[in-house]
Amino acid sequence: MNWGEHLDEYCERSSAAFWAEPVNAVSNLAFLVAALAIWRALRPFPRVPTSIALLAPGIALIGIGSFAFHTLATRWSQVLDVLPITVFVLFCLAGFLRWFHGLGWRRCALGVAAFVAFTAVFGALVGDFVPNRSGMYVPVLLLLTGLAVTLRASREPGRARQWREFAAAAVVFAVALCARTVDEAICTPFPLGTHFLWHTLDAVLVFLVSHALIHRWRHLTDPDGATAVGERRAGAGAEEPRAPRGSG
Repeated sequence: MNWGEHLDEYCERSSAAFWAEPVNAVSNLAFLVAALAIWRALRPFPRVPTSIALLAPGIALIGIGSFAFHTLATRWSQVLDVLPITVFVLFCLAGFLRWFHGLGWRRCALGVAAFVAFTAVFGALVGDFVPNRSGMYVPVLLLLTGLAVTLRASREPGRARQWREFAAAAVVFAVALCARTVDEAICTPFPLGTHFLWHTLDAVLVFLVSHALIHRWRHLTDPDGATAVGERRAGAGAEEPRAPRGSG
């Protein structure tokens, strides 16, 4: 494989020049804005678990990696584009299992592995039928939808209240995925393409999911991030889960 090979995969790019995709490249600033917003949301808290603290850097890396690909447009820079978002999705899934269901990290890892296996099978069987190489992202849409449904059905009020956040994330991602999928199909009437909408809406998505995880963490813990709500003496409901042990 030629890692330095030039790739031309989006409407906006018309040459191998660094700034051949200015809108696609600059639209990645949305990820940096989302990362800053999450960082500011966590700034007041002196003790933040690693599984929450890494959300903002993870979002920033998505933007940086995507910027690299939409300027350099080589096969090796494509890895910088795909890898951060892949890691972030798996990281957030583990965080969801940790904070919403109180699972230990080993069980979280099993849940992540199951999703990876499902994605691989889905990609092999169905992925090629989705235009513009968007098939690899459909499992993420199914995952977000599934998380919203399970939260809505939860008997624990603390979990059930947050189903709307994940439902909103699923809707945003559905629109983003449509924008990504139709990009090549509309090149002739609209040379700019729609990939920049994919970036912008994905930035909204990662903010929504990260904010939901932070909200859940804060719901389960005191301001110092140490004491579980369910362990407080006054008024804790019988079904309120305890915050996971450990700093992660």
